Amino acid sequence: MAVDFEGPLLDFYEQTKHIRQIIVAIESAAKGAPGLITLRAGIDLASINVKNINTVNAMALVLLASSFEECVREELGQCADHLSTRYAHLADGVRHSVRGSYWNACVDRLRFSSTILTKNKPKVPDAKAIAGLKGLLDSARGFVIADDATLFDRKVFLHHSNNFRPSVVDEIASRIGIKGLLDDVAESGKLKAYFGVTSKKEVIALLRPKLNEFYDLRNEIVHSLNSSAGYAVDVVVNYIELFEAVADSIKTVLSRTALKW
Repeated sequence: MAVDFEGPLLDFYEQTKHIRQIIVAIESAAKGAPGLITLRAGIDLASINVKNINTVNAMALVLLASSFEECVREELGQCADHLSTRYAHLADGVRHSVRGSYWNACVDRLRFSSTILTKNKPKVPDAKAIAGLKGLLDSARGFVIADDATLFDRKVFLHHSNNFRPSVVDEIASRIGIKGLLDDVAESGKLKAYFGVTSKKEVIALLRPKLNEFYDLRNEIVHSLNSSAGYAVDVVVNYIELFEAVADSIKTVLSRTALKW
């Protein structure tokens, strides 16, 4: 099975390019850049101001978080797919750990399947919910019980109900036998340059707090949509540069790991 770690990274770069373009376009409009017109009724582009900048920049930070999550999920999904083809060649301890993690992830997903009945009355068995539950249980029986790696579902490995904070990224990676992913990511030359340091140890000390800082900000935005707090374009660009460097290093680490399998 061909493994594509480059594709998800390039898709992420495309998303961050769009985010940059959008926030700079609104910033330019607020500063009175000439030639900005629209034929749509009821929209006065000349009235774009700092409040619009704050709104768009806040939206950009939320989009950045979701784009990064999509990139990491797909990178780890590529690893999971590759794992299914190399599973029999892994050390016993790794295979046992992966199997146990898969079962734990299955149990976690089952928590979200609290009913098989439709939401609306008359309440009858929901065919879609039952089909999803059957797929999950068949996969668990095939991989967890029968130890057949061709039957595991990558979505089970990748499922998580929380934001992709550092602890969550490490946890999901550990499910497929990759321990301490973000510690390995800290070897990145781009991250050393971003933080202005020269050693992996220094990046490790700075990376998790910086990522957690971002997710605190992201959650504040999502849960306080009426907030008047402003986020400068430079703040958004700085976070974009951070996540681009992290995503690039994740690709490198996972590519290297997959080759060892």
